[in-house]
Amino acid sequence: MGCCVSKSGADGQYAASNASRREEAWRRTGVVGLRDAGLKEIPNVVFSDGALRVVVKTLDASNNRLSSLPETVGALTNLRSLTLARNAIARLPTSLGTCANLRTLVLDDNRLETLPGDPAFFASLLRLKTLSLKRNKLVSLPDSIGALKALVSLDVSENALCTLPSTIGRCGKLEHVDVSGNPTGNALNSEVSVSFLLPAALGFCENLVTLRCDGSLVRDVPGEILTRCDRLVTLTLHGCPIDFGKLEDTPGWANHAARVKGKHSKTVLGGAMLNARGLDDGVDRREKNIAPHT
Repeated sequence: MGCCVSKSGADGQYAASNASRREEAWRRTGVVGLRDAGLKEIPNVVFSDGALRVVVKTLDASNNRLSSLPETVGALTNLRSLTLARNAIARLPTSLGTCANLRTLVLDDNRLETLPGDPAFFASLLRLKTLSLKRNKLVSLPDSIGALKALVSLDVSENALCTLPSTIGRCGKLEHVDVSGNPTGNALNSEVSVSFLLPAALGFCENLVTLRCDGSLVRDVPGEILTRCDRLVTLTLHGCPIDFGKLEDTPGWANHAARVKGKHSKTVLGGAMLNARGLDDGVDRREKNIAPHT
């Protein structure tokens, strides 16, 4: 593993006295560990050192005080995993789209309100499999997200989203989607009725296995999702203002329910322990409409 920066002194600042030793470890392993270092910016050597930037495959600068990424991040042409959770990043540089080998991008718990709208940004990330953006301030996702042909997992839970773009249906390898807790913020305080709309185009993601919507304002599930996504076995709608009777009448629900029952049967036969609620099929029935948590 690469050498990680640890806290030094009361402010936990990057300890320059050990920089040479750390940088050598980064060159040797390709892993740049900068978690919990109290940093306001990533050390410039990561991007400027020619021998280092071409070998960096993993960069983790979680739990710092970063407010932005430099445009020079695009110099990390072999970067595969970028984790910047729990910072204060409000925007992403367009040059990040040139990191064509990126497989995992984790930006949870930041201050993002938008993502780069340039179609080339996502179109260049042809190998990206995991995109995690939970607990930001996103109000929309760009249509260009449909260019992520290798995307397997998308987590946009607890943002201010009211829908996903219809182009999400072009992400043919998508297996796991989490939109739980959307929308948050001012939308919940609006006098206008607000919903989270699941796009029917999500039904084109025929490899979809998991769709989590807990605590969101999802009011119905398009039949296209239930009929076309025949691998979907986990659909969670706990705390959603949804009419279960209407849901039962949605085309494809019966087949989906049968798949869920089959999954639970395998769980029981496998000897797995069940919780106090028993078999969870992802919906609430005790009340007709359950208000989402805030």
